[in-house]
Amino acid sequence: MAGESRNGRRAALAVAAVLVIGAVVGVVAWRSRDAALPDASASPGPRASELYAADGTTLIARFDTDDPRESCLRAQVNDWGYYCDYVVTWWQAQAAFGADEAQRLDRLRHGGYRIGGSLDPGLQAGAKQRVDQLVPVSDRKVFSLATIEPGTGLVRTMAVNRNFRRPPSPSPSPTGSDQPPWRSAGPDLVDPLVTGDANTPGEAAGAPFMMFTLAAALEGGLTLNHTIDTQQVYKSKYVIDPQSPMACQGGHWCPANTGDQAYLSGPRTMWDAFGHAVVTYFVPLQERIGADKAVAMANRLGITFRSELDRQLSQPPSSASWGAFTLGVSSTATLDLANAYATLAAEGTRCDPLPVTRVADTAGRAVSGIGPHCEAVLRPEVARAAIDAGRCPLGDRSAFGDHCGAGNLPATTVRDTVGRPVFGQSGQTGSRNTFSVVVAGPQLVTAGMIATAPWASGGTVQIPTGVPEGAVGAVAAVERDGLAPLPVRDFTAPPRELAFAA
Repeated sequence: MAGESRNGRRAALAVAAVLVIGAVVGVVAWRSRDAALPDASASPGPRASELYAADGTTLIARFDTDDPRESCLRAQVNDWGYYCDYVVTWWQAQAAFGADEAQRLDRLRHGGYRIGGSLDPGLQAGAKQRVDQLVPVSDRKVFSLATIEPGTGLVRTMAVNRNFRRPPSPSPSPTGSDQPPWRSAGPDLVDPLVTGDANTPGEAAGAPFMMFTLAAALEGGLTLNHTIDTQQVYKSKYVIDPQSPMACQGGHWCPANTGDQAYLSGPRTMWDAFGHAVVTYFVPLQERIGADKAVAMANRLGITFRSELDRQLSQPPSSASWGAFTLGVSSTATLDLANAYATLAAEGTRCDPLPVTRVADTAGRAVSGIGPHCEAVLRPEVARAAIDAGRCPLGDRSAFGDHCGAGNLPATTVRDTVGRPVFGQSGQTGSRNTFSVVVAGPQLVTAGMIATAPWASGGTVQIPTGVPEGAVGAVAAVERDGLAPLPVRDFTAPPRELAFAA
């Protein structure tokens, strides 16, 4: 019995020893495994995505807030906020980042993407300086500017004379107003002033919209030397309220020429009529081709109709009777205007505006399907012909010689400022409430618009004398700076059969 007891104790001790050794080995093994592969609690968690400028090293924003747009408010350079906000809007629409907007924003916050932005920080700094110098941030007028690359849609600048921040002390909206409490007519504003949305659809661009009538007419078979004997006042076929000051002879819309006295009447071609924005050339030209064709051309080239009224007027059958369309009366965002002219510069290839050059996941792999998204919407020959006429307003000349006509041109100094071939247009509405200008080269297009700030009290205000000329100079200077590192290129001449009737 004593032997059995001793044997039992030995067995118990052996088991205990095995258990102890096993426990020790287990601890060692666990610690060794820890060293080789951290557990979930020690591994990096979800990471905020980061947005960089086009140089690849300048951090614009880290999306580490519940609302990614709040991260844009913290951009290290304040005026980058408008661009950053546009990136968030663009991201929300990309199926590559999720099935719906909520999932896409979650991945922006937690997916750890490295976003290569398209914003050129040097060009942006110059653009911001120029818009602020011409129209101070405290002014009731907003001066917005955008630069875009034809053939890719890459957005290079988005500058505006405002601070990208919400007012420090939001006040309640006026009774009966749908104005959000954070909107302001002061220097602090976060509305998409350059890109537009349903609540901020833009303003009237004026004469640059004549280009869409011109392009539609060329596509329809007319030539650049198509001649109309213009009158100072033109009785159109479009019927309006007989009580309107623009009405004559029983309720017809009767627009009139203004500006250069030498161009109030007389025979005009597309070249000199576009060069001098001759109203009574483009209204009968639009009548001949159909207003619906001009509206459709604008939409094809890149104009978005965001206001409810414009959406209604742009749809058949209303579009056929939208007589004033050719004069640029619809609400337009600056980026849209630049992109429409960029479609022509790309010889009829429209690209969706694109704020990023590359998006990479945490492993450094590029995300596919983000763009550029481009589509041929106009025959290259027609685009070249439209460009040829568009050289006249900016002091350039047609590929076929001097067809632009003599006289005073509001933007005639642009060609000398840029120092390269350019086309475009500038225009001020008759009430002097808005002004726009587009300067386009083969590789870059810059547009600027001046209008009363959204939600400003007291209604619209007129643009002071000298400001339109200053805006032309500012936009031309940004275009020059943007083109400076690029090789000099000229536009391809259109075929002669699109310039001269047989």
